Amino acid sequence: ALPPPSPAVPPRMKVGVEDATSSASITLLVRAHTTIAALKEQVFREYGFHPRVQRWIIGQCLCLDERSVF
Repeated sequence: ALPPPSPAVPPRMKVGVEDATSSASITLLVRAHTTIAALKEQVFREYGFHPRVQRWIIGQCLCLDERSVF
């Protein structure tokens, strides 16, 4: 069995990013109660994608900004 994650190291979340012509994968550090709105702001700061153009899908669910990651 794997040891539990260390609370000092936030979990990483691999995210697929795509637009009409290209796609890429990025890895974000997240905490359990991080909201989709907070992740949109993080992606904007780090990669320049404005929150208004971001759509987050987890599983097959289009996420609302208020949803937490876990």
